[in-house]
Amino acid sequence: MLRRLRLLASGHRHLLTGSIALVLAAGVTAASGALFWLLAARMDDQTDVGHATALFTSVLFVAFLAGLGQPVAAARYAAGRTRDDHVLYAWGALATAIASALVGALYIALVSPRAVDELRDWHGLLGPTVFVVLCVGTALSLLVDVRLMTQRRWGLVLARAAIVGAARFPLLALPVDANRAVWLLVVASLPTAVSGFVGMALLPKVTGDRHHLGPLPATTRAVLRYSLVNWASTLTYQAPTFAMPVIVLIHVDPDLNASFYVAWGVAALACYVPTAIGQALLAEGGRDGARLRSQVRLAILVAGGLMVAAAAMATLGRNLITTLYGDDYAEAAELLPRLVAAAIPWAITSVYLTEARVRHRHGATVAITATLSLAILVPALVLVPDRGLDGAATAFLGGNLVAAVVAILLHLSGRASADAAVPSHSPNTLEPDEAITLAPLG
Repeated sequence: MLRRLRLLASGHRHLLTGSIALVLAAGVTAASGALFWLLAARMDDQTDVGHATALFTSVLFVAFLAGLGQPVAAARYAAGRTRDDHVLYAWGALATAIASALVGALYIALVSPRAVDELRDWHGLLGPTVFVVLCVGTALSLLVDVRLMTQRRWGLVLARAAIVGAARFPLLALPVDANRAVWLLVVASLPTAVSGFVGMALLPKVTGDRHHLGPLPATTRAVLRYSLVNWASTLTYQAPTFAMPVIVLIHVDPDLNASFYVAWGVAALACYVPTAIGQALLAEGGRDGARLRSQVRLAILVAGGLMVAAAAMATLGRNLITTLYGDDYAEAAELLPRLVAAAIPWAITSVYLTEARVRHRHGATVAITATLSLAILVPALVLVPDRGLDGAATAFLGGNLVAAVVAILLHLSGRASADAAVPSHSPNTLEPDEAITLAPLG
């Protein structure tokens, strides 16, 4: 087993380095986040924590919804340091900022969950404005990470996660007694948002040139088409991650929402590990003469193995939640094993979805993501209002199993064309002749 793993890993240093860095960054983010919400649960009323987690979840949901496919497009089309790369990235960042501001305002006005009343009670205008600003900064932070990944500045990705995580604790220690739900939202979200704004300002020091808005490169139409296709796929394949907490916060009371968020935070970390490995595969797929088929096998082995271990740990250690958070969070301990177990089929889905993206197999991309979204969210919309948190866990696990089966079938159906060169429509891949010569996909 170890010998096979070493053989698979040979020649894939950048993929492994990127995967390890992103997994470590996810670990830092999750550990600091878990500690932050643990301290909040110990210091504050469960209802205030429930409202704060609902608002924080809403910020993440808006940032996800307003992404416009730009993180994926930047990874594939703006990976270098040419002027064209800077122009494409700058327009992507500008579009993301505008979209996140608009979506944030619409979320406040139209969705308006009960937790939003906490913002309005604090200040009718300033409360919603702070929410929108946090949404914009959070959305930009995702683009900053992608730009750092494509520059292979993995240390900066990890450093940003560490700084954001550490910055919350001095803020939490400040003696703010009024409007605790709003203050917890600010403490949880502000470091990430600031890292987005500051990161955009400092990126030229990494890439060697400032942001440019022109002239538009010849690949602009291709980038727009690619970003829209992948935005649609991202809206579907990540919709369960961001929409499920919104469905829950709409249908349960704040106390139950606080319990759900604790378990969901652990499950989200588990699910992010395959996602991070997929992001590294997206940035490195077929690059520098690497064999994509071998990269996919390695990613499946690493991601799947880690998720099996995570599911076992979640099952054996679930009572640790009540030990740390108290008996009020017993619901979280009950949910945890099923939510984390869903990361096992998600590991398969995530890697095969990334393979389809790298090969520009748009039909497979849409099919996998549509299946994932519908198989989770449709049952959730039916089960959560009736069965509460138990319905959410059942829908999440069952939907991930269905999506993994579909992803495997589509992967097998595409093996006949697996020897074709990786599409070379972006500067992140080789030219066709070079790809055939240097990266034969055995």
